[in-house]
Amino acid sequence: MSIAAAVVCIALLIASLFLIVFSLPGTWVMVGITGLWAAFVGGSDFTTRFFLFLIGLAVVGEVAEFLAGHLGAKKFGGSNKGSLAGMIGSIVGAIVCAPLFFGLGALLGALGGGFIACWATEKFQGKSGKDALHAAFGATLGRFGGFVIKLGIGIAILSLSIPAVWAGA
Repeated sequence: MSIAAAVVCIALLIASLFLIVFSLPGTWVMVGITGLWAAFVGGSDFTTRFFLFLIGLAVVGEVAEFLAGHLGAKKFGGSNKGSLAGMIGSIVGAIVCAPLFFGLGALLGALGGGFIACWATEKFQGKSGKDALHAAFGATLGRFGGFVIKLGIGIAILSLSIPAVWAGA
């Protein structure tokens, strides 16, 4: 394959990393792009072990993102319903706010949406304002921690995929 095709593939991998900011499955898109490159171009770097490792990283990223938000809410006194509402609110907030601030509104929307949804759910269940705020803060803190972990895993997938793609160019 040509160097130009490898550059396009690498650009797509980098763009996929930004999907994580929008609470979208950027790590899985990166694994898919790398898999497509391997299927059409090939190369000795694309072994079964390599892809199992990339898939394992993507799974760890998803689990860490999910658990961080849930455990953050629980540690700060949130309920399971508040935690679930926070996760749903994060997704909705990311989608609604994605057009703002050149796309960075998605991160703010995810954090704000998770906070508001968790707070409202905890209040609806009869918690005091202070307790609901505490749980919502925990959910937001956990959500941000999960985002950071998943972004780091996305960077790891990117750093493994780029040399493999470039070697096949």
